[in-house]
Amino acid sequence: MKTSARVVVIGGGVVGCSILYHLAKNGWRDVMLLERQELTSGSSWHAAGGLFTVVRPNAAAEMHRYTFQIYRELEQERGQPCGFHFTGGLNICRTQDEIDSNAMMQSACRRLGIEGHFISLEEAKEKAPVLDTSHMIGAFWEEEGGHVDPASATNAFAAAARAMGATIQRFTPVTATNQRADGSWDVVTDKGTIHAEYIVNAAGLWGREVARMAGIELPLMPVEHHYLVTENIPLIGSLGFELPQINDNETGSYARQEGMGMLLGAYEDKMTHWAKDGTPLDFGHELLPDNLECMEWNFEKSVEIMPCLGEAGVKRVINGPMIFSPDLSPLIGPHPALRNYFCANGVMAGFNQGGGIGRVIAEWIIGGEPEIDIFNWDVARFGEFATQKYTEEMTRYFYENRSEKIFPYQSFPAARPQTKSPVHDRLAAAGAVFGTGFGREHATWFAPEGTPAEDSLTYRQPNWWQPVAEEGRRLREGAGLFEFSDMAKFEVSGPGATAWLDRLLANRLPKPGRLCLTPMLSEKGKVIGDFTVSNLGDRYLIVGTYTMQLAYLRHFRKHLPAEGVTLRNLSDELSGLALAGPKAQSIMAALTDQPMDTAAFRFMDAKQISLAGVPDVIGLRVSYTGEAGYELYMPPEHQPQIFDALRECGADLCGLRALMMLRLEKSWPAWGLEITSDYFAHECGMMHHVKLDKGGFIGRDAAQNYAPPREIPITLTVEAGDLAIWGDEAIFLDGAPVGYVSSGGWGPVTGQHIALGYVPPETHRKEGDYAVEIFGKLHRAKLQPKPLYDPAGSRMRA
Repeated sequence: MKTSARVVVIGGGVVGCSILYHLAKNGWRDVMLLERQELTSGSSWHAAGGLFTVVRPNAAAEMHRYTFQIYRELEQERGQPCGFHFTGGLNICRTQDEIDSNAMMQSACRRLGIEGHFISLEEAKEKAPVLDTSHMIGAFWEEEGGHVDPASATNAFAAAARAMGATIQRFTPVTATNQRADGSWDVVTDKGTIHAEYIVNAAGLWGREVARMAGIELPLMPVEHHYLVTENIPLIGSLGFELPQINDNETGSYARQEGMGMLLGAYEDKMTHWAKDGTPLDFGHELLPDNLECMEWNFEKSVEIMPCLGEAGVKRVINGPMIFSPDLSPLIGPHPALRNYFCANGVMAGFNQGGGIGRVIAEWIIGGEPEIDIFNWDVARFGEFATQKYTEEMTRYFYENRSEKIFPYQSFPAARPQTKSPVHDRLAAAGAVFGTGFGREHATWFAPEGTPAEDSLTYRQPNWWQPVAEEGRRLREGAGLFEFSDMAKFEVSGPGATAWLDRLLANRLPKPGRLCLTPMLSEKGKVIGDFTVSNLGDRYLIVGTYTMQLAYLRHFRKHLPAEGVTLRNLSDELSGLALAGPKAQSIMAALTDQPMDTAAFRFMDAKQISLAGVPDVIGLRVSYTGEAGYELYMPPEHQPQIFDALRECGADLCGLRALMMLRLEKSWPAWGLEITSDYFAHECGMMHHVKLDKGGFIGRDAAQNYAPPREIPITLTVEAGDLAIWGDEAIFLDGAPVGYVSSGGWGPVTGQHIALGYVPPETHRKEGDYAVEIFGKLHRAKLQPKPLYDPAGSRMRA
């Protein structure tokens, strides 16, 4: 056995074999895969192998589409059989909500050119004669649907990787992973030790055990999952063509043809966890005892639309374990606590996503970053809050409620409450409706007296639509107060702090007592961070998106020098409040002896002040509302005192949804929506914060040589009536789709539906006949070349 390799992939399921294949395909041939037993042991061998591409968000759809296409490439170009069945897919619609959900996915997928459309019930019956359409009100057809044979697909990746020079060692369990001082790894097996530059944990059911060898815990939990295969069904045998993949999302069921019978799987409404504390090391090509009673309801609902199932005998029942993350999405990418350690774990739909994950991991290892924004699957999206108890509760909720749709801005009741701010009870008493992010509770909106303090779930205008608009109006007329702890906050100090930050960030650093806004670029010039940087004299405070803090830390640590710079994550050590509106300045002045007039505390100033009797409050003269405002950071124990004082001086409470609507009136982008690592700085309107003449910084060479932008931002007002714009809707110009909505909502003061989005530069023109697609219909839209509210920005500087 070899004793060294550039990359060692641990795990021989479809994901591990795909990673090995993509590394070799991209020129890294000195790569090795270690499998404890035979390839496909674990979850891969008993998977149903279904394929579908019309999903959200777009990053997931791209992963599904790429995986679908790579099976074609393996079969047609490399001669590796995958058992690939290109049948198309049919989504069953029993309710209007399901029709709306599919219509939204159809619009979102236009961006990627993924074909899906509604068909009549008669057409559905023609494509799938097993259907009784009397229980359906609609049907959605996706062109790129089908299934693969799990063993064939896995071995196709493996064979193609071997043919390009990669090495596979079967029956070689890993017993330890030890990191050297230079960041490389010793991978210990019973056949010897391999020295590797990188490790990839693709160990499937054993992902937790392999992670523990490196000293980390992954939020993963195995569950039991059932499907059954019927005996031959005469109707199917007489068809002369293969049935499409059939998805009945509202019952958590899926079906496809298997031989001359059918395979029916279900996400049961009463799930069972398995091996909570660790997967047995001797588990392999085995199944768990079946319990068809747990999918009895799913089966009954499936018989409603496919009566032939009720008459068919059951040939076999499969109850195999699958391993999930808390939100059932994969955990991929470099682990933020380790160097050169990549994760590819918790892949729920390995045969739908494995090809895309292999591509992304290979891009990340070889090129330093993936080609698309994949944060929704990034292992860094979970922090210490994702305990075993949290993971168990969340996996149970999302598995048992998989038939439920996810609505805009929806929060979930599982594993609640999470970490509360010191003023949580005060917010709750005022009618706050809470959401969560990265393990913390935050106020999303405030229910007026007599209104239930809970969200209505709808794709149309929810119950909070007008209350949130009213919060925004009160702020624009007076002063609004936000609980603002949910921000990533980093302190950078030391003799090398200025030089390090100057290289890390694209803007010029502020002078003492000032702040700036700056992007952080990757080596290729993609935007991977968006910060407020404050120079507090003896140190810098970096403020960014709370949910991104581990991803930011991963990048910071990658470039952190051995000495001269001290980096501290203060995200949970500093609480925050934000005050904004035309009366904000007078309220601040009433609570401090320090001058608060504009000459003394200018726009973009950063100071430590005494406020409401609390010393050394960090005050930043900046606001995301478009009004004069302040971000205030203090130790958690002092937040209630300042909060109460601001309230007593007349500040009205606002939730974070009001903030998101107010910034639409300013055409201001938001991280994760308009600003993502999908874009270069000149594409997302950030070049005025990129100072190419300041000297060297990461991404400067790329930024100096940017190609013409592929897409540019656009602001539209839309005639949406009593509907709502949420994001991912297609933008049309002169009747043809040209772009997409990145986020949308209602302008509290302007009183209009506002959509921010992206279109190719040549389609950004004043005279165009624009429209936004909502539920399959085009709604007239108008280009807004300037912000709708205070386009000169005079109010925020006042």
